[in-house]
Amino acid sequence: MGLISGMVMGTLVGIALVAGWNHMMRYRSSKRISKAVDIKLLGSLNRDDLKKLCGDRFPEWISFPAYEQVKWLNKQLNKLWPFISEAATVVIKDSVEPLLDDYRPPGITSLKFSKLTLGSVSPKIEGIKVQSLRKGQITMDIDLRWGGDPNIVLAVEALVASLPIQLKDLQVFTILRVIFQLSEEIPCISAVVVALLSEPKPRIDYVLKAVGGSLTAVPGLSDMIDDTVQSIVVDTLQWPHRIVIPLGGVDVDTSELELKPQGRIAVTVLKASALKNMEFIGKSDPYAVLYIRPVFKVKTKVINNNLNPVWNETFELIAEDKETQAIVIEVFDEDDLSQDKRLGIVRLPLIDLEPETATEFDLRLLPSLDMMKVKDKKDRGSITIKVLYHSLTKAEQLAALEEEKRSLEAKRKMKEAGIVGSTVDAVGGVVGGAASLVGTGVTAGAGIVGSGVGAGVGIVGSGFHALSKAGKFMGKTVTNQFNTSRRTGSGSIVGLADGT
Repeated sequence: MGLISGMVMGTLVGIALVAGWNHMMRYRSSKRISKAVDIKLLGSLNRDDLKKLCGDRFPEWISFPAYEQVKWLNKQLNKLWPFISEAATVVIKDSVEPLLDDYRPPGITSLKFSKLTLGSVSPKIEGIKVQSLRKGQITMDIDLRWGGDPNIVLAVEALVASLPIQLKDLQVFTILRVIFQLSEEIPCISAVVVALLSEPKPRIDYVLKAVGGSLTAVPGLSDMIDDTVQSIVVDTLQWPHRIVIPLGGVDVDTSELELKPQGRIAVTVLKASALKNMEFIGKSDPYAVLYIRPVFKVKTKVINNNLNPVWNETFELIAEDKETQAIVIEVFDEDDLSQDKRLGIVRLPLIDLEPETATEFDLRLLPSLDMMKVKDKKDRGSITIKVLYHSLTKAEQLAALEEEKRSLEAKRKMKEAGIVGSTVDAVGGVVGGAASLVGTGVTAGAGIVGSGVGAGVGIVGSGFHALSKAGKFMGKTVTNQFNTSRRTGSGSIVGLADGT
C-alpha cells in the first residue's frame, strides 16, 4: 500500500513540475517578445522623442550618430594616397588653372600654379551617411577633414608687382555629397555626381606667405586671393552646383543629373540711402553690383557725388536652386585712381521670394557677410530693391540652357577683346525698362544675366579631360565622355548678338 501511494504521489509531483516548467518557459518567452517589441519601438525614437518621455532625467550620454564610422576606409585611403595624390594633382592643375584665370580679380593680371603637390598626408573620413533620396540613385554624404602638407605656390602677376605666393597650413572641413546613378550594366554605376554641401558651410583655411617678398607689395592681395578661392568653391563645387562624371564604356545621358535653371528673377535696383562716405573731398560715387553666382555679375550706372543715389534699373538673373541660392548685392564707391571701395553688402535668400509676386525689400547693408571678421561694424546704410520670381517651364528651361551657352561664349569674347578684365567683372546694362519675365525677348543693354555655367565655367569639360591622364586611378581611361556632358549650371548674357 505504501508503495502504491508513493508511486501516485511521485507521478503527481512529476506532472506538477513539468506543468510548472512549461508555464515558466511560456511566460519567459512572452516577456522576451514583449521586451523585443519595446526595444524595437525605442530604437525608432529620436532624441526629441526620448526627451519628451524622460523629461529632466534624460541621460546626456545617449547619442544618435548620423554618420557611420569607417576606420577601415581610412586605412585603405592612407595606402592609396600616393597614387590618388599623383592623379589628383594632374586633375587639379588642368581643371583649376582655367578657373583661376576666369575668377581672378581685376587687380591681378595673371594667376597660375607655380608648384602643386598634395603631400603625403591623406584626408580623413570622419563618417559616412548613406541614404536613398531618389529611385535608381544612392546618395552618400562624406564628412571629410584634411589637414595635409601640400606644396602649393601661386605665380601672381599684378599691375604693380609679380611674386610667388605659397599657401601654408591648409585645412579643409566639409561634407562631400556623392551621388551614384545606378544602371543594369557592369559596373552598375553609369555616372557619379560630386558636390560640397552648403550646410554646414565648407571651411578652407590657409595662410598666405610671399616667397622672397612681402604681401604688402601688392595692396589687398591677400583679400583678392581669398575672394577668388571663395568664389571658385561657391560657384563650381558648392551644392546645388556639382561635377557630373560619366562612367562606363558607352555614352551616358546625364541630363537628369545636371543642374538646370529653375527660375528667372527680375531685380529692380531702386535706390540706396545713407551710404557711408569714403571720400576725403566730396562724397562717394556709388554703384551697385548684383549676382547669384560671382562669374555673372551685373551693375548699375554710377551716381556721382551722392550718398542717397536713385538708380531705378532692372536686371534679370537666372536661379538654379531656389532653396539654397541667394541674390548678393554689393554697393561700391568708384575710384579712378585706385581699386573701388565696397560701401556695403547684403544677401537675399531666394527662398524668401513668392513666385509671380513682385515684392519690395529695404535691405540693411553690412560691412561683410562674415561679420566675425569685421572690426568696423558701423551702419552702412540701406538699399531698396523690387524682386519678381518666375518659375520656368520645361520649354523655358531648354531655352535658358541654349541661352547660357551663348552667354558664356560672349563673355569670353568680351574678355579677349579687353572689354572686361576677367569673367567675374560686372558688366553694366539694364533689361528693357520693365520687369517682364515672359519669354526670353530681352534685347536692350549688355547686362549679364544668370548664375552662370556651361562649358568651361565649371570643372566638367575642359578640366576633367585630365582624368584621361589619371586613368590608372579611375581604373579606366575617360576622354570623350567628359566632352559630351558639359552643362552644369545656368547663366546668360543678353543684348549681345552671336559672334560679337
